[in-house]
Amino acid sequence: MHLATRTARRLALGLALLAPVAHAGEFTFGGKAFADVSQLDRHDRVAGTRSSDVDADLKRLYLDADYAIDPAWSVHATADVNWLRGERDPDLWLKRAYVQRRYGQSGVVRVGADDLPWTALVSQWYGYRYIDALATSLQKIDSAADWGVHVRGALAPKFDYALSVVTGGGYKRPSVGNRADVEAQFSYHPSAHTVLALGGYDGQRAEDGDLTELYHTARRIDLLAAYADDTWRLGVRYAYASNWASLHDPASDRGRSWSAWASVRVAPHWSLFARYDRLQPSRLQAPDQRSRYADAGIEWQPVKRVRLALVAKHNALRRQGREVRSSDEVGLWSELSF
Repeated sequence: MHLATRTARRLALGLALLAPVAHAGEFTFGGKAFADVSQLDRHDRVAGTRSSDVDADLKRLYLDADYAIDPAWSVHATADVNWLRGERDPDLWLKRAYVQRRYGQSGVVRVGADDLPWTALVSQWYGYRYIDALATSLQKIDSAADWGVHVRGALAPKFDYALSVVTGGGYKRPSVGNRADVEAQFSYHPSAHTVLALGGYDGQRAEDGDLTELYHTARRIDLLAAYADDTWRLGVRYAYASNWASLHDPASDRGRSWSAWASVRVAPHWSLFARYDRLQPSRLQAPDQRSRYADAGIEWQPVKRVRLALVAKHNALRRQGREVRSSDEVGLWSELSF
């Protein structure tokens, strides 16, 4: 299919699904879309190849529905659609589907599929998830959501927590192993604009039910320090993971990454932002391998529910200090809420 036709078709799908929806009774509906149009240049120095294309992505389209039974009980569902460049058809998942019970002033219990604590917390303080996910998602050593029991609340003034006991399979491949996985997050808020957080994950990612032998347990430790107000966003996040992708390999492995970001509102509707990630995916089996990600851009927010950003990105894989693969991307990214 011709490039312009394919691009227009994808954008038309996104806009069609963004049509206003009616609110009736105790039901509420809404959603959010992440879409982009960009030029992507790739260079593989090992294979000696280069490629370049201009295309569109519907990175995420969330369609939300809520039903409030009473002030304490409610039901929620979120459909997750994406349609990435190079893919013939869109993908559709059920990302959230839970029954919720509120208790006390801030306590919440959710049973079903819901966001996991750490990704939800970091995305909230980072503020530019529609541009790209942070380093652990690029490494594929976390999951955005999973099926299980999710509890959130306050431990004391300025201290809160979130705990999820889940299948470990993730919302994209629902499956059950012989034990539950656990992700936890504890946060301290020195002020209304600041957070210091510690988190972690322990489990076998629903792979302990496979016929192949399991040698390890997947674990991750997370740290976050961030500041956000009406003008500034500043933050740094560190993650250390063990055996996330080597559960069936007798040889152990480790990986680590950190992300740093900053943004500043320079005018009522304009902001500048930048981010840098550094990753070491395999400290034991490929210790000379490093990955780097960087982006920078300018954002325009004409109205509350629309964000548009002109962004430049660079992604690179290095071995023994030499860059072996890289990509550069420039384009327009958007977040539309409805």
